[in-house]
Amino acid sequence: MELADADRALDELKKAATDGTVYKSVGAILIKKDRASIVKDLNERKELLNVRASVLGKQETKTREKLKGIQQQVQARLNPSPTKPTAG
Repeated sequence: MELADADRALDELKKAATDGTVYKSVGAILIKKDRASIVKDLNERKELLNVRASVLGKQETKTREKLKGIQQQVQARLNPSPTKPTAG
């Protein structure tokens, strides 16, 4: 969601006049900032969010693999394979 917000903000900055006044939201107030600074901040934010998404994706994959292994162990303990009768 934050990534989409950053993309929309960058798109709006591209549409706006380059000499127009730009404000950045900081909490409950707006601060006047230069356009280049805001674009730089948004691009850095996007990069950080992409890295976080990548890390979370890898963690999710590892967690799913771990869960699958635990699930198999539980199934094996709940349904032990029947032993074959020995001929005697």
